[in-house]
Order: sequence, then structure tokens, then C-alpha cells
Amino acid sequence: MRKMLAATTALAVVGGVAFAEIMISGDAKFGIDYTSVPLDDNGAPDNNKSNHTFKHEMGVDFTGSGATDGGLTFGGKAGFDTNDKDTNEGTVFISGAFGTITFGDNDSADKLSGGIADVGLNGLGVDDVVEDIHGTTANQFRYDQGFGSITLAISAGTSDGVGGVANSYAVDSQGSRVFDDQGLPIPEFGKLEVKRNSYAIGMSFNAYGATVGIGYDSKETISAGFGYSTGQISANAFYAKGEQPYKHLGADFLPDNGFDFPVDQDGTFDAGMTGFGLDVSYVAGASTLTLSYASTDVSNIQPIWDATNNSALSHGSASFKGVGIGFSHDLGGGAKLVAGFGKVPTTAVADLGMEEIGQVYDTDNEGTGITADDRFDLSGSKNVASVGLSFAF
Repeated sequence: MRKMLAATTALAVVGGVAFAEIMISGDAKFGIDYTSVPLDDNGAPDNNKSNHTFKHEMGVDFTGSGATDGGLTFGGKAGFDTNDKDTNEGTVFISGAFGTITFGDNDSADKLSGGIADVGLNGLGVDDVVEDIHGTTANQFRYDQGFGSITLAISAGTSDGVGGVANSYAVDSQGSRVFDDQGLPIPEFGKLEVKRNSYAIGMSFNAYGATVGIGYDSKETISAGFGYSTGQISANAFYAKGEQPYKHLGADFLPDNGFDFPVDQDGTFDAGMTGFGLDVSYVAGASTLTLSYASTDVSNIQPIWDATNNSALSHGSASFKGVGIGFSHDLGGGAKLVAGFGKVPTTAVADLGMEEIGQVYDTDNEGTGITADDRFDLSGSKNVASVGLSFAF
């Protein structure tokens, strides 16, 4: 985004030339989105919703920077976006020969590994199919240092963890199980809270039109990317592999019906995710044509228990694929005509949770167990498109 306003204000005039600068920049867009499968707020298909949506959005960023008498630079950035209807957390930094230290809403350091281009006015989500695997933790603190064409970064954060949901039997004040009228133990639905410190590291190298990046985070996620540009033609390839821990229905939770359900007693497992993405762009004058493709395979999805038939339904893996084609034309003055069409998964990789790959007890089923209908269809896909105008100022 281009600078729209700059105001320089003296901070101090004693012993140096300290100064501060405030910049305001922004962007806006409007257009029409289309999806062949409208979703409700929980991510489930909703045929009562329209396939078309009119979109408009405007964002404003406020960036402040200054310098100390000793040569350190400092500053911060915050923004407002009408799409979120809120001011973001922003960032605050200090920089010198030692590097740059930033607190706030940073990109996780492993995002230096790269990624692929998305298409469409609001982003159709082709890139998310593979990029949602990495860069999900460790963003509250970040340190960057550059050595010529090499950039290194490390980031860290704290959170309540991502253990998910734990299921157990309800007990009375004496610690004894509580049973319903049919003599079955009553389930209790609770949330697992695990304090977790996270970190991520990343590195990128740029030379002769090529960019190479690698990343790693404390969830044992690895990622690597390669990009190359000749001016008119550019391409990016990206790979990511990681594990997502989830809480599922522990073996002790099942009714004592003599059936063996092969899960860990503590009810935890890791769903493995492996993804690959590729994009190619061609620039002809003021116009750009972009093709994007991404695929992610999810393994070790726990089978769901069908209490009606007293059997475990196998659903051990799922494959997510996205493909898109995008077009943009620079109209000058910061305005662009943007359009895109693609096919993406109905369920986003980032939305995978208890209903999709773990175990959820059906509390509305009067304690009879889990039904196959409780799990969303992971193999579904939808056609998506968007067209409109974007502006930078």
C-alpha cells in the first residue's frame, strides 16, 4: 500500500536528532463471490443460503516509526478492517545492528519457508489447502536478523494449547459413575486445557531471482519453499508436513458391551498432514494470469463408533485438493480489476477439529453413542469464484 499521509514530529531536540513519523495507508475492494456449496456458521452445508454474496471491505493501517539518539529505530503498526469490524492487535518493534525485535500479532517465523499464490478478489482459498499446515503458532514474539541475502527469524508464544475436547463419564459427589434410566453411564462433555509454550524458526535465501526458504515449529512441523522469477514468468513450489494433536473418545468411555475399541486410554492421537502446492504466473503488460494448485493428505484419522451397529467405521485418511485460475489487470493509480475461479475443499484444512477427524460424543442421542452422521464429509469440494475491483491508497 502506498503512503497517503506522512507527518514528522520532533520528539527531542536535546543532544540529538530524534524524530518520529506517522504514516496512514489503506486498501479497499468490492465485488461478488460465488460458491456452489454455501456453508453455515459451523462450516456445514446450508441450502437455505444464497450461492452469491456481495462483498465490500476497507482497511486502514497506521504505522509509526522513530529513532533514538543512539541510532536505534522503533515503531509500531495497527490497523482497522471493516471485514473484521475491529482494530487488530498490531505490532511494536525496536531495531538496530543486533536485528529486529517485534511483539504483537506477528507472522510465525516458519512462514519464511514460503507459500503459493491465491487467486480471486477475496482469495478463493487454494493456497490455504497447503499453507494451513504451517505458521499456526508462536507469533507473539519475533526476532529477525539479516546477513546479506539471508534472513533468519525465531518466534515464540504462549497459549492454552490445542488439546481439543475430552470426554469422560459423569460422577456423583462420591466419585461414583452416574447411570441413566437404561443403565448406561452418562457421558460428560468437557474441554481439555493444556498450557503450552511454542516456538518456530525460519530462514530464507534470495539470489539471482530465486528464493529458498525452510521452517520448523515446536509442533514438529517442517516446511520448505522455492520460488523463481524471470520478470514475465514467476513460479513457487511449497511443501509442508506436520502433526495435529487431538482428543478423541478414550477406550474407558465406551459402554461395557464387550466390544474392543482400539484407541489410547488417554484419548489422544496425532493426525498427520502432508501437503504440496505450486503456482505459476505470467505478466503481459498490465495484466497477470495465475494458476495455483495445492494438495494435502491427512492420515491417522480415528474411526468413528457406530453404536447402532456396535462397530467402528473406518475413516483413516482424507485428501484435500484445490485448483484455481486468476486474472488481474492494473488500471493505474492503485486500482486493479481482479477475477478468479477455482475448486476447493468444502472443509478447510484449518477447520479440521473434533467433528472432522476426532471423536465427539452425540449428547443429543440419549447416551446411545456416536453416529456416523456427526462427522462432516471430508471428501467434499465446491466450485468458487470472485470478481471485482481492488484499490490501494
